[in-house]
Amino acid sequence: MKKIVLIILAALILAAAAVYFIIPSTLTISNELTVEASDGVVAKYLIHKNLWDKWWPGSKITNDHFAYKGIQVEINKTTNGGANVTLQQGDLKLDADISYLAEDFAAKIKILAEKQSSMNPVKRITDYYAARELETKAGEILNSLKLFLEDQKNAYGYKIYIDKVKDAFLLTTTTSAASYPDMQNIYKLIDNLKQQAIAKGAKTTNFPMLNITKVGKAEYQISYAIPIDKKITPPVGATINQLVMGGNLLIADVKGGPHTVNDAFEQVQIYMKDHKLIAPAMPFESLITDRSVEKDTSKWVTKIYAPIF
Repeated sequence: MKKIVLIILAALILAAAAVYFIIPSTLTISNELTVEASDGVVAKYLIHKNLWDKWWPGSKITNDHFAYKGIQVEINKTTNGGANVTLQQGDLKLDADISYLAEDFAAKIKILAEKQSSMNPVKRITDYYAARELETKAGEILNSLKLFLEDQKNAYGYKIYIDKVKDAFLLTTTTSAASYPDMQNIYKLIDNLKQQAIAKGAKTTNFPMLNITKVGKAEYQISYAIPIDKKITPPVGATINQLVMGGNLLIADVKGGPHTVNDAFEQVQIYMKDHKLIAPAMPFESLITDRSVEKDTSKWVTKIYAPIF
């Protein structure tokens, strides 16, 4: 009997020793991935905790507390370089840092947490498996952020994409005004330009285009254009802009009034900066909705075109 007890005791000691040998002294959770988005966009949604619920794959409990598949995540603090959070799976709690690093036309996001393993062999085992589950779910959380940020509409607020130039010629006129121009007057100018194009034997090929830029405290530069099917001798006060067919255009789809359109212009500029794009010519609004007829600005549909290379 004594011999059996000693054998059992020896087996238990060996099993415990194996636990300490196999399970490392430090529990580590590490996961990283590359996001095809700028570091500025990543920072916007990572370090501002009020925006976490826009990309979080689970549920929001409070502004600082989130849940996902049985784990709890609490935001302790945010910095310019990322966020420090507490991860909890059952009884296991770990402090983790979520950081980001800019790469060429992308950003790398990483989550890292470390904790000393328990000396209690049973807890050491349960903590180890809890940590592995946390690591898997942390990877899923990062992937949710990746998918969100790689959708241009989420990242910049509008659907922004690249297409090709399809209208070779723009009949363009530029004028100025002391106040923001009235849409009725704008459309009178556009209609006049259309009539002059028709008189020259040209046909319009797309929606009218508009650019309004404030150039002083009380002055606006107004450029309006119509795409036409051929090159003509422009009337007095107008010019012909010839575009490179097949050239690249950065396009943003916008629904809303002047304030929304101006915001979209700003986001297009940020997108160009983030992706190191250069505009050889001024961007234009393509007036899909006839604003002289539709008075509800929330229903206006506009495309912003920015030539790029």
